Amino acid sequence: MLDNSYKNRENAIEEVVYDFLKDCDPVEMSQDTTEMYLRIGMMPKNAKLPKEAKPFIFQVAEIRLEHCFTFKVTDERVLLVIALISESAGVAILYLWYIQGWCFKNNVKEVSFETLGMKIFPLGFFSDKDLKSVWENQKVEKIGMESDNLIDYNIAGLSIQFLLEE
Repeated sequence: MLDNSYKNRENAIEEVVYDFLKDCDPVEMSQDTTEMYLRIGMMPKNAKLPKEAKPFIFQVAEIRLEHCFTFKVTDERVLLVIALISESAGVAILYLWYIQGWCFKNNVKEVSFETLGMKIFPLGFFSDKDLKSVWENQKVEKIGMESDNLIDYNIAGLSIQFLLEE
């Protein structure tokens, strides 16, 4: 468990989450996930899902993306894929932080379905084992009612955020 001070370190998420995940070997998708991925890929690029059709994890990722990250998703299919490969909202946020780090390191400010699949994750996604490991490693000492998840503290990810233009 990380010391509580990590949530105020501007490079904590980069070190604990991004640096760990970037060194993980990707795993191929299962046949079911591959089929769903292909179906998502065949959807129109500009498809807009009605709120009631958006899975819960999609909705959580969409809200967090709007308020906590500096890269933009240009295609809702990206969030559908994140929802597909994430067993929980927490895992989806880990993926978003990884994507944020990748975008920052590669100076990519917008993520399309094609960018996600061909540049960020061309060989597959993270294993459940690696995701569980990074999830446990990002835990911070809890004080009172505060979150014990480092990924809930935006200040801890400032080192991989683009400066917002006025």
